Amino acid sequence: MKFIFSCPVKGQIFETDKFSIIENNGIITDNQGTRQLDAKIRLTSPCILCGEYHIYKACEMLCPFGDKK
Repeated sequence: MKFIFSCPVKGQIFETDKFSIIENNGIITDNQGTRQLDAKIRLTSPCILCGEYHIYKACEMLCPFGDKK
């Protein structure tokens, strides 16, 4: 499965299936009852746009059903 990422260096969007979930602490619920995954996603190969290995918080991931900004 490919995820959508935003390169923090180039500011552009790309898709890749070369990632792994790290520091997975499961689902957390905030004071408003909003649930989210408390984990990080790490690229397992260099970013195709800048060549660096990025790590993202799960809450920073782009939704494939929303706008790709």
